[in-house]
Amino acid sequence: MGLRPPEAHLPPPEPSARRTGENAAWTSKARDAEPEEKIPNVTDDPNYPVYQGDTDKAGESRIKQQFSDSRRLVEGLSDEIYFVFAGLASLWLAVVSLTEAVHLSWWSVLFILIFWGLASYLTLPRMHRIMTNIYVPDYFFGRTQTADGLLGDPVNLALKAEEDDIHEAMKKAGWTKAEDVTLKSSWRIVVSSLRKTSYPEAPVSPLMLFGRKQDFAYQQEVDGNPSKRHHVRFWKTPKGWKLPGGIEVDWLAAATYDHAVGLSLFTFQVTHKVDPDTDQERDYVVSTLEYRNPEVSHEVLNDFMGGYNSRNGGGDSINTDGDMPILDLDDVVPGDHLSEEQKDPRRKHRNLSELARKAPPDVWLAGGLVTLVALLQVARSVYRLMTPGVVDQLDNDLAVSARNFVSDTGNDLWNFVLTFMSLGVTLLAVFQVLLSINVIRGRHMARQFNLAFLGISFIVVAIQIGTDTADSSNVYAVFVLMASQVFAMLSYTSDEAVNYTWASSQERRRAKKARRQSRERSSREDQRV
Repeated sequence: MGLRPPEAHLPPPEPSARRTGENAAWTSKARDAEPEEKIPNVTDDPNYPVYQGDTDKAGESRIKQQFSDSRRLVEGLSDEIYFVFAGLASLWLAVVSLTEAVHLSWWSVLFILIFWGLASYLTLPRMHRIMTNIYVPDYFFGRTQTADGLLGDPVNLALKAEEDDIHEAMKKAGWTKAEDVTLKSSWRIVVSSLRKTSYPEAPVSPLMLFGRKQDFAYQQEVDGNPSKRHHVRFWKTPKGWKLPGGIEVDWLAAATYDHAVGLSLFTFQVTHKVDPDTDQERDYVVSTLEYRNPEVSHEVLNDFMGGYNSRNGGGDSINTDGDMPILDLDDVVPGDHLSEEQKDPRRKHRNLSELARKAPPDVWLAGGLVTLVALLQVARSVYRLMTPGVVDQLDNDLAVSARNFVSDTGNDLWNFVLTFMSLGVTLLAVFQVLLSINVIRGRHMARQFNLAFLGISFIVVAIQIGTDTADSSNVYAVFVLMASQVFAMLSYTSDEAVNYTWASSQERRRAKKARRQSRERSSREDQRV
Protein backbone atom coordinates (compact mmCIF):
# COMPACT_ATOMS: atom_id res chain seq x y z
CA MET A 1 0.00 0.00 0.00
CA GLY A 2 1.45 3.34 -1.01
CA LEU A 3 1.97 6.21 1.43
CA ARG A 4 0.18 9.46 0.95
CA PRO A 5 2.18 12.69 1.12
CA PRO A 6 1.90 14.60 4.43
CA GLU A 7 -0.01 17.38 2.72
CA ALA A 8 -2.95 15.07 2.10
CA HIS A 9 -3.72 14.95 5.84
CA LEU A 10 -3.89 18.70 6.32
CA PRO A 11 -7.09 20.77 5.91
CA PRO A 12 -7.06 23.42 3.24
CA PRO A 13 -5.52 26.63 4.46
CA GLU A 14 -7.76 29.60 5.12
CA PRO A 15 -6.90 32.96 3.75
CA SER A 16 -4.77 34.78 6.26
CA ALA A 17 -6.66 38.01 5.73
CA ARG A 18 -9.97 36.38 6.64
CA ARG A 19 -8.47 34.71 9.73
CA THR A 20 -6.93 37.94 10.89
CA GLY A 21 -10.18 39.84 10.44
CA GLU A 22 -12.24 37.35 12.44
CA ASN A 23 -9.73 37.33 15.31
CA ALA A 24 -9.72 41.09 15.46
CA ALA A 25 -13.53 41.21 15.53
CA TRP A 26 -13.70 38.62 18.34
CA THR A 27 -11.10 40.45 20.41
CA SER A 28 -12.98 43.72 20.02
CA LYS A 29 -16.28 42.13 21.18
CA ALA A 30 -14.63 40.47 24.17
CA ARG A 31 -13.08 43.78 25.23
CA ASP A 32 -16.46 45.51 25.01
CA ALA A 33 -18.32 42.71 26.84
CA GLU A 34 -15.85 42.28 29.78
CA PRO A 35 -14.14 45.48 30.82
CA GLU A 36 -10.90 44.85 32.76
CA GLU A 37 -11.34 45.26 36.54
CA LYS A 38 -8.60 47.14 38.31
CA ILE A 39 -7.33 45.33 41.46
CA PRO A 40 -6.66 47.84 44.22
CA ASN A 41 -3.18 47.96 45.75
CA VAL A 42 -2.91 46.12 49.09
CA THR A 43 -1.38 49.12 50.83
CA ASP A 44 -4.27 51.33 49.69
CA ASP A 45 -6.99 49.05 51.11
CA PRO A 46 -7.77 49.99 54.77
CA ASN A 47 -9.81 46.78 55.29
CA TYR A 48 -7.08 44.38 54.12
CA PRO A 49 -6.22 41.75 56.85
CA VAL A 50 -3.30 42.75 59.09
CA TYR A 51 -0.56 40.31 60.13
CA GLN A 52 -0.61 40.06 63.92
CA GLY A 53 2.99 38.92 64.36
CA ASP A 54 6.04 41.07 64.97
CA THR A 55 7.67 41.70 61.60
CA ASP A 56 10.52 43.62 63.25
CA LYS A 57 11.48 40.81 65.63
CA ALA A 58 15.00 39.57 65.05
CA GLY A 59 14.14 36.06 66.27
CA GLU A 60 16.33 33.32 67.67
CA SER A 61 19.69 32.59 66.16
CA ARG A 62 19.82 29.73 63.69
CA ILE A 63 22.05 27.70 66.02
CA LYS A 64 19.62 28.09 68.90
CA GLN A 65 16.70 27.12 66.69
CA GLN A 66 18.45 24.03 65.37
CA PHE A 67 19.59 22.75 68.76
CA SER A 68 16.50 23.61 70.81
CA ASP A 69 15.83 20.58 73.01
CA SER A 70 12.75 19.89 75.14
CA ARG A 71 14.69 17.38 77.24
CA ARG A 72 16.77 20.16 78.80
CA LEU A 73 15.94 22.80 81.36
CA VAL A 74 18.51 25.24 79.96
CA GLU A 75 19.66 25.83 76.39
CA GLY A 76 22.73 28.05 76.73
CA LEU A 77 25.14 28.49 73.86
CA SER A 78 28.04 27.12 75.91
CA ASP A 79 26.19 23.85 76.58
CA GLU A 80 25.36 23.51 72.90
CA ILE A 81 29.04 24.02 72.01
CA TYR A 82 30.19 21.48 74.62
CA PHE A 83 27.52 19.03 73.41
CA VAL A 84 28.77 19.17 69.81
CA PHE A 85 32.46 19.28 70.81
CA ALA A 86 32.06 16.11 72.89
CA GLY A 87 30.54 14.39 69.86
CA LEU A 88 33.40 15.49 67.60
CA ALA A 89 35.92 14.44 70.25
CA SER A 90 34.36 10.98 70.39
CA LEU A 91 34.61 10.77 66.59
CA TRP A 92 38.29 11.75 66.73
CA LEU A 93 38.90 9.19 69.47
CA ALA A 94 37.29 6.44 67.38
CA VAL A 95 39.47 7.27 64.38
CA VAL A 96 42.70 7.49 66.41
CA SER A 97 41.93 4.28 68.32
CA LEU A 98 41.39 2.40 65.06
CA THR A 99 44.63 3.83 63.65
CA GLU A 100 46.53 2.70 66.74
CA ALA A 101 44.83 -0.69 66.79
CA VAL A 102 45.96 -1.73 63.32
CA HIS A 103 49.61 -1.20 64.30
CA LEU A 104 49.59 -3.49 67.35
CA SER A 105 50.09 -6.91 65.69
CA TRP A 106 48.01 -9.61 67.41
CA TRP A 107 46.85 -7.13 70.05
CA SER A 108 44.89 -5.52 67.23
CA VAL A 109 41.95 -7.84 67.85
CA LEU A 110 41.51 -6.57 71.41
CA PHE A 111 41.88 -2.92 70.47
CA ILE A 112 39.56 -3.26 67.48
CA LEU A 113 36.94 -4.53 69.94
CA ILE A 114 37.65 -1.43 72.02
CA PHE A 115 37.19 0.67 68.88
CA TRP A 116 33.82 -1.00 68.27
CA GLY A 117 32.78 -0.20 71.85
CA LEU A 118 33.86 3.43 71.51
CA ALA A 119 32.08 3.86 68.18
CA SER A 120 28.91 2.01 69.16
CA TYR A 121 28.38 3.37 72.66
CA LEU A 122 29.98 6.83 72.41
CA THR A 123 30.47 8.22 68.92
CA LEU A 124 27.43 7.05 66.96
CA PRO A 125 24.88 7.74 69.74
CA ARG A 126 26.16 11.30 70.14
CA MET A 127 26.20 11.88 66.38
CA HIS A 128 22.61 10.68 66.17
CA ARG A 129 21.68 12.89 69.11
CA ILE A 130 23.17 15.96 67.45
CA MET A 131 21.36 15.36 64.17
CA THR A 132 17.99 14.28 65.59
CA ASN A 133 17.88 17.51 67.59
CA ILE A 134 17.49 19.16 64.21
CA TYR A 135 15.15 16.95 62.19
CA VAL A 136 13.01 14.91 64.64
CA PRO A 137 9.83 16.83 65.60
CA ASP A 138 9.23 17.69 69.25
CA TYR A 139 5.56 16.88 69.73
CA PHE A 140 3.40 13.79 70.22
CA PHE A 141 2.91 11.87 66.98
CA GLY A 142 2.48 8.34 68.27
CA ARG A 143 6.16 7.34 68.42
CA THR A 144 8.66 7.14 71.24
CA GLN A 145 12.32 8.12 70.89
CA THR A 146 15.51 6.42 71.95
CA ALA A 147 17.94 8.20 74.25
CA ASP A 148 19.90 9.05 71.08
CA GLY A 149 16.86 10.80 69.59
CA LEU A 150 16.02 8.13 67.01
CA LEU A 151 12.40 7.13 66.51
CA GLY A 152 11.54 4.20 68.76
CA ASP A 153 8.58 1.88 69.22
CA PRO A 154 5.03 3.03 68.41
CA VAL A 155 2.75 4.24 71.19
CA ASN A 156 -0.12 1.78 70.78
CA LEU A 157 -2.03 1.73 74.10
CA ALA A 158 -3.79 4.34 76.25
CA LEU A 159 -5.14 3.80 79.76
CA LYS A 160 -7.57 5.41 82.15
CA ALA A 161 -6.29 4.27 85.54
CA GLU A 162 -4.30 5.08 88.64
CA GLU A 163 -0.85 3.59 88.94
CA ASP A 164 -1.89 0.99 91.53
CA ASP A 165 -4.65 -0.18 89.15
CA ILE A 166 -2.05 -0.85 86.48
CA HIS A 167 0.31 -2.72 88.83
CA GLU A 168 -2.51 -4.88 90.19
CA ALA A 169 -3.95 -5.65 86.76
CA MET A 170 -0.57 -6.49 85.21
CA LYS A 171 0.40 -8.80 88.08
CA LYS A 172 -2.96 -10.61 87.88
CA ALA A 173 -2.47 -11.01 84.12
CA GLY A 174 0.86 -12.75 84.65
CA TRP A 175 3.24 -9.92 83.87
CA THR A 176 6.47 -9.18 85.81
CA LYS A 177 7.70 -5.68 86.58
CA ALA A 178 11.05 -5.02 84.91
CA GLU A 179 14.02 -3.84 86.94
CA ASP A 180 15.61 -0.47 86.31
CA VAL A 181 18.64 -0.33 84.05
CA THR A 182 21.72 -0.41 86.28
CA LEU A 183 25.25 -1.73 85.87
CA LYS A 184 24.29 -4.83 87.83
CA SER A 185 21.06 -5.55 85.90
CA SER A 186 22.75 -4.84 82.55
CA TRP A 187 25.53 -7.30 83.31
CA ARG A 188 23.02 -9.89 84.51
CA ILE A 189 20.96 -9.75 81.32
CA VAL A 190 24.12 -10.15 79.21
CA VAL A 191 25.11 -13.25 81.17
CA SER A 192 21.55 -14.63 81.10
CA SER A 193 21.27 -14.12 77.35
CA LEU A 194 24.58 -15.90 76.72
CA ARG A 195 23.76 -18.78 79.05
CA LYS A 196 20.09 -18.93 78.02
CA THR A 197 19.06 -18.78 81.69
CA SER A 198 15.84 -17.24 82.92
CA TYR A 199 15.69 -13.60 84.04
CA PRO A 200 12.00 -12.66 84.44
CA GLU A 201 12.75 -9.17 85.82
CA ALA A 202 15.25 -8.25 83.11
CA PRO A 203 15.46 -4.49 82.47
CA VAL A 204 14.17 -2.90 79.29
CA SER A 205 16.05 -0.09 77.59
CA PRO A 206 14.76 3.44 78.20
CA LEU A 207 12.56 5.06 75.57
CA MET A 208 11.55 8.71 75.71
CA LEU A 209 8.08 10.25 75.64
CA PHE A 210 7.14 13.73 76.89
CA GLY A 211 10.90 14.35 77.11
CA ARG A 212 11.57 11.62 79.70
CA LYS A 213 12.00 7.86 79.94
CA GLN A 214 9.21 5.45 80.88
CA ASP A 215 7.93 5.40 84.47
CA PHE A 216 8.03 1.60 84.59
CA ALA A 217 7.74 -1.45 82.37
CA TYR A 218 6.32 -4.98 82.52
CA GLN A 219 7.33 -8.08 80.63
CA GLN A 220 6.68 -11.79 80.11
CA GLU A 221 9.62 -14.03 79.40
CA VAL A 222 9.07 -16.71 76.73
CA ASP A 223 10.27 -20.27 77.39
CA GLY A 224 12.65 -19.09 80.11
CA ASN A 225 14.80 -17.34 77.48
CA PRO A 226 15.63 -13.66 78.21
CA SER A 227 16.23 -13.09 74.49
CA LYS A 228 12.51 -13.57 73.83
CA ARG A 229 9.94 -11.56 75.76
CA HIS A 230 6.70 -9.63 75.60
CA HIS A 231 7.14 -6.19 77.11
CA VAL A 232 5.26 -2.92 77.53
CA ARG A 233 6.44 0.48 78.78
CA PHE A 234 4.21 3.02 80.58
CA TRP A 235 4.35 6.82 80.76
CA LYS A 236 2.21 9.08 82.98
CA THR A 237 0.66 11.81 80.86
CA PRO A 238 0.92 15.48 81.89
CA LYS A 239 -2.04 16.91 83.77
CA GLY A 240 -4.87 17.83 81.40
CA TRP A 241 -3.10 16.27 78.39
CA LYS A 242 -5.39 14.85 75.70
CA LEU A 243 -4.92 12.52 72.79
CA PRO A 244 -5.31 14.05 69.33
CA GLY A 245 -9.08 14.28 69.01
CA GLY A 246 -9.67 15.49 72.57
CA ILE A 247 -9.83 12.27 74.63
CA GLU A 248 -8.17 12.61 78.04
CA VAL A 249 -6.19 9.61 79.29
CA ASP A 250 -3.97 9.01 82.30
CA TRP A 251 -1.27 6.79 80.81
CA LEU A 252 0.24 5.89 77.45
CA ALA A 253 2.06 2.65 76.71
CA ALA A 254 4.18 1.04 74.00
CA ALA A 255 3.99 -2.74 73.62
CA THR A 256 6.32 -4.79 71.39
CA TYR A 257 7.64 -8.35 71.29
CA ASP A 258 11.38 -9.10 71.36
CA HIS A 259 12.20 -12.24 69.39
CA ALA A 260 16.02 -12.26 69.45
CA VAL A 261 19.21 -10.44 70.45
CA GLY A 262 21.35 -8.78 67.81
CA LEU A 263 23.15 -5.59 66.79
CA SER A 264 21.42 -2.27 66.26
CA LEU A 265 21.43 -1.22 62.61
CA PHE A 266 22.14 2.42 63.54
CA THR A 267 24.67 2.19 66.40
CA PHE A 268 25.86 -1.47 66.28
CA GLN A 269 25.07 -1.82 69.98
CA VAL A 270 23.93 -5.18 71.34
CA THR A 271 20.15 -4.96 71.75
CA HIS A 272 16.90 -6.92 71.49
CA LYS A 273 15.34 -7.26 68.04
CA VAL A 274 11.64 -6.40 67.77
CA ASP A 275 9.02 -8.42 65.90
CA PRO A 276 7.65 -6.31 63.02
CA ASP A 277 3.94 -6.92 63.77
CA THR A 278 3.48 -4.58 66.74
CA ASP A 279 -0.32 -4.88 66.52
CA GLN A 280 -0.13 -8.52 67.62
CA GLU A 281 1.67 -7.52 70.83
CA ARG A 282 -0.74 -4.63 71.44
CA ASP A 283 -3.74 -6.95 71.12
CA TYR A 284 -2.02 -9.58 73.27
CA VAL A 285 -1.59 -7.10 76.14
CA VAL A 286 -5.28 -6.13 75.93
CA SER A 287 -6.37 -9.79 75.86
CA THR A 288 -4.30 -10.82 78.89
CA LEU A 289 -5.55 -7.88 80.95
CA GLU A 290 -9.21 -8.53 80.14
CA TYR A 291 -8.87 -12.30 80.64
CA ARG A 292 -7.52 -12.05 84.19
CA ASN A 293 -9.31 -8.82 85.15
CA PRO A 294 -13.08 -8.91 84.48
CA GLU A 295 -13.30 -5.25 85.59
CA VAL A 296 -11.20 -4.16 82.61
CA SER A 297 -12.89 -2.88 79.48
CA HIS A 298 -11.64 -1.13 76.39
CA GLU A 299 -12.71 0.83 73.36
CA VAL A 300 -10.75 1.25 70.15
CA LEU A 301 -9.98 4.49 68.35
CA ASN A 302 -9.99 3.14 64.83
CA ASP A 303 -7.48 4.76 62.48
CA PHE A 304 -6.11 6.87 65.32
CA MET A 305 -3.09 7.23 63.04
CA GLY A 306 -2.57 6.17 59.49
CA GLY A 307 -1.11 2.69 59.27
CA TYR A 308 2.57 2.66 58.39
CA ASN A 309 5.72 0.59 57.91
CA SER A 310 8.84 2.02 59.49
CA ARG A 311 11.92 1.18 61.57
CA ASN A 312 12.51 1.63 65.27
CA GLY A 313 15.62 2.93 67.02
CA GLY A 314 17.43 -0.39 66.59
CA GLY A 315 16.75 -0.48 62.86
CA ASP A 316 14.09 -3.21 63.14
CA SER A 317 11.16 -3.10 60.73
CA ILE A 318 7.82 -2.35 62.39
CA ASN A 319 4.28 -1.98 61.08
CA THR A 320 0.92 -1.06 62.56
CA ASP A 321 -2.67 -0.47 61.44
CA GLY A 322 -2.81 2.77 63.46
CA ASP A 323 -5.63 1.74 65.85
CA MET A 324 -5.41 2.85 69.51
CA PRO A 325 -7.13 0.75 72.22
CA ILE A 326 -8.09 2.75 75.34
CA LEU A 327 -8.16 0.50 78.41
CA ASP A 328 -10.26 1.38 81.46
CA LEU A 329 -8.58 -0.13 84.54
CA ASP A 330 -10.04 2.24 87.12
CA ASP A 331 -12.06 -0.49 88.90
CA VAL A 332 -9.28 -3.05 89.23
CA VAL A 333 -8.54 -1.84 92.76
CA PRO A 334 -12.07 -1.67 94.22
CA GLY A 335 -13.55 1.24 96.15
CA ASP A 336 -12.40 4.82 96.49
CA HIS A 337 -8.66 4.77 96.86
CA LEU A 338 -5.99 7.39 96.85
CA SER A 339 -4.07 7.80 93.63
CA GLU A 340 -0.33 7.31 93.68
CA GLU A 341 -0.02 11.07 93.24
CA GLN A 342 -2.09 11.66 96.37
CA LYS A 343 -0.09 9.08 98.30
CA ASP A 344 3.21 10.44 97.09
CA PRO A 345 3.32 13.69 95.04
CA ARG A 346 6.52 12.46 93.40
CA ARG A 347 4.55 9.76 91.56
CA LYS A 348 2.67 12.21 89.34
CA HIS A 349 3.88 13.18 85.88
CA ARG A 350 7.06 14.95 86.89
CA ASN A 351 8.59 17.69 84.82
CA LEU A 352 12.32 17.85 84.15
CA SER A 353 13.16 19.99 87.20
CA GLU A 354 11.30 17.55 89.46
CA LEU A 355 13.15 14.60 87.95
CA ALA A 356 16.53 16.25 88.55
CA ARG A 357 16.54 15.94 92.34
CA LYS A 358 19.63 13.80 92.82
CA ALA A 359 22.92 13.34 91.04
CA PRO A 360 22.39 11.00 88.04
CA PRO A 361 24.80 8.15 87.25
CA ASP A 362 26.34 10.23 84.44
CA VAL A 363 27.64 12.78 86.95
CA TRP A 364 29.14 10.10 89.18
CA LEU A 365 30.70 8.35 86.18
CA ALA A 366 32.28 11.56 84.90
CA GLY A 367 33.58 12.41 88.37
CA GLY A 368 35.09 8.94 88.72
CA LEU A 369 36.83 9.18 85.35
CA VAL A 370 38.23 12.64 86.09
CA THR A 371 39.53 11.39 89.44
CA LEU A 372 41.05 8.30 87.82
CA VAL A 373 42.92 10.37 85.25
CA ALA A 374 44.13 12.76 87.95
CA LEU A 375 45.46 9.93 90.09
CA LEU A 376 47.19 8.32 87.09
CA GLN A 377 48.76 11.61 86.02
CA VAL A 378 49.97 12.44 89.53
CA ALA A 379 51.31 8.90 89.99
CA ARG A 380 53.20 9.09 86.70
CA SER A 381 54.62 12.51 87.56
CA VAL A 382 55.77 11.37 91.02
CA TYR A 383 57.30 8.21 89.56
CA ARG A 384 59.22 10.17 86.94
CA LEU A 385 60.46 12.71 89.46
CA MET A 386 61.69 9.93 91.77
CA THR A 387 63.61 8.24 88.97
CA PRO A 388 67.39 8.95 89.42
CA GLY A 389 68.68 11.69 87.14
CA VAL A 390 65.29 12.73 85.81
CA VAL A 391 65.07 15.95 87.85
CA ASP A 392 68.57 17.07 86.79
CA GLN A 393 67.86 16.23 83.17
CA LEU A 394 64.52 18.06 83.29
CA ASP A 395 66.16 21.09 84.88
CA ASN A 396 68.87 21.15 82.22
CA ASP A 397 66.34 20.73 79.36
CA LEU A 398 64.16 23.54 80.68
CA ALA A 399 67.16 25.84 81.12
CA VAL A 400 68.41 25.21 77.59
CA SER A 401 64.91 25.64 76.13
CA ALA A 402 64.35 28.83 78.13
CA ARG A 403 67.63 30.40 76.93
CA ASN A 404 66.66 29.74 73.32
CA PHE A 405 63.03 30.72 73.79
CA VAL A 406 63.33 34.25 72.43
CA SER A 407 65.73 33.44 69.62
CA ASP A 408 64.68 30.02 68.38
CA THR A 409 61.24 29.11 67.05
CA GLY A 410 62.21 25.55 66.15
CA ASN A 411 62.47 22.37 68.17
CA ASP A 412 63.73 24.04 71.37
CA LEU A 413 60.72 26.33 71.55
CA TRP A 414 58.34 23.50 70.71
CA ASN A 415 59.82 21.19 73.37
CA PHE A 416 59.64 24.00 75.92
CA VAL A 417 55.95 24.56 75.18
CA LEU A 418 55.12 20.85 75.22
CA THR A 419 56.89 20.34 78.54
CA PHE A 420 54.80 23.00 80.22
CA MET A 421 51.67 21.72 78.46
CA SER A 422 52.25 18.28 79.98
CA LEU A 423 52.86 19.78 83.40
CA GLY A 424 49.76 21.91 83.01
CA VAL A 425 47.62 18.89 82.12
CA THR A 426 48.73 17.15 85.32
CA LEU A 427 47.97 20.16 87.53
CA LEU A 428 44.68 20.66 85.70
CA ALA A 429 43.66 17.08 86.38
CA VAL A 430 44.11 17.61 90.12
CA PHE A 431 42.04 20.81 90.04
CA GLN A 432 39.32 18.98 88.07
CA VAL A 433 38.84 16.55 90.95
CA LEU A 434 37.71 19.46 93.13
CA LEU A 435 35.39 20.63 90.35
CA SER A 436 33.96 17.12 90.00
CA ILE A 437 33.05 17.06 93.68
CA ASN A 438 31.18 20.32 93.21
CA VAL A 439 29.40 18.95 90.14
CA ILE A 440 28.16 16.01 92.22
CA ARG A 441 26.89 18.59 94.72
CA GLY A 442 24.91 20.17 91.86
CA ARG A 443 27.06 23.19 90.89
CA HIS A 444 26.19 24.19 87.34
CA MET A 445 29.22 26.44 86.83
CA ALA A 446 31.55 23.71 88.14
CA ARG A 447 30.27 21.44 85.37
CA GLN A 448 30.84 24.19 82.81
CA PHE A 449 34.42 24.81 84.00
CA ASN A 450 35.16 21.09 84.14
CA LEU A 451 33.99 20.72 80.55
CA ALA A 452 36.22 23.60 79.49
CA PHE A 453 39.25 22.03 81.20
CA LEU A 454 38.43 18.60 79.78
CA GLY A 455 38.31 20.16 76.32
CA ILE A 456 41.68 21.84 76.83
CA SER A 457 43.25 18.62 78.14
CA PHE A 458 41.82 16.67 75.21
CA ILE A 459 43.24 19.14 72.67
CA VAL A 460 46.67 19.03 74.33
CA VAL A 461 46.78 15.23 74.28
CA ALA A 462 45.49 15.16 70.69
CA ILE A 463 48.29 17.53 69.62
CA GLN A 464 50.90 15.42 71.39
CA ILE A 465 49.64 12.25 69.68
CA GLY A 466 49.41 13.95 66.29
CA THR A 467 52.96 15.31 66.56
CA ASP A 468 54.33 12.13 68.17
CA THR A 469 55.58 14.12 71.18
CA ALA A 470 53.55 12.42 73.93
CA ASP A 471 55.51 11.81 77.13
CA SER A 472 53.98 8.34 77.34
CA SER A 473 53.09 5.53 74.97
CA ASN A 474 50.38 6.25 72.42
CA VAL A 475 48.36 3.32 73.79
CA TYR A 476 48.20 4.99 77.20
CA ALA A 477 47.52 8.43 75.73
CA VAL A 478 44.70 7.18 73.46
CA PHE A 479 43.01 4.39 75.37
CA VAL A 480 43.40 5.83 78.88
CA LEU A 481 43.78 9.62 78.78
CA MET A 482 41.74 10.52 75.70
CA ALA A 483 39.13 7.81 76.29
CA SER A 484 38.56 8.96 79.88
CA GLN A 485 38.32 12.60 78.80
CA VAL A 486 35.78 11.79 76.08
CA PHE A 487 33.74 9.59 78.42
CA ALA A 488 33.66 12.39 80.97
CA MET A 489 32.69 15.05 78.40
CA LEU A 490 29.87 12.91 77.04
CA SER A 491 28.62 12.24 80.57
CA TYR A 492 28.77 15.90 81.61
CA THR A 493 26.87 16.96 78.47
CA SER A 494 24.08 14.39 78.89
CA ASP A 495 20.55 15.67 79.45
CA GLU A 496 20.47 14.27 82.99
CA ALA A 497 23.71 16.01 84.00
CA VAL A 498 22.63 19.36 82.54
CA ASN A 499 19.20 19.23 84.17
CA TYR A 500 20.53 18.12 87.54
CA THR A 501 23.17 20.84 87.89
CA TRP A 502 20.87 23.56 86.54
CA ALA A 503 17.92 22.58 88.75
CA SER A 504 20.18 22.32 91.83
CA SER A 505 21.75 25.72 91.18
CA GLN A 506 18.34 27.32 90.68
CA GLU A 507 17.05 25.73 93.87
CA ARG A 508 19.99 27.13 95.83
CA ARG A 509 19.39 30.58 94.35
CA ARG A 510 15.74 30.44 95.36
CA ALA A 511 16.64 29.28 98.87
CA LYS A 512 19.26 32.02 99.19
CA LYS A 513 16.79 34.65 97.98
CA ALA A 514 14.16 33.38 100.44
CA ARG A 515 16.65 33.58 103.33
CA ARG A 516 17.64 37.11 102.35
CA GLN A 517 14.02 38.21 102.16
CA SER A 518 13.34 36.59 105.52
CA ARG A 519 16.26 38.49 107.10
CA GLU A 520 15.03 41.74 105.55
CA ARG A 521 11.54 41.19 106.94
CA SER A 522 12.95 40.42 110.36
CA SER A 523 15.10 43.54 110.22
CA ARG A 524 12.11 45.72 109.30
CA GLU A 525 10.06 44.23 112.12
CA ASP A 526 12.87 44.88 114.59
CA GLN A 527 13.07 48.50 113.45
CA ARG A 528 9.33 48.98 114.02
CA VAL A 529 9.69 47.63 117.54
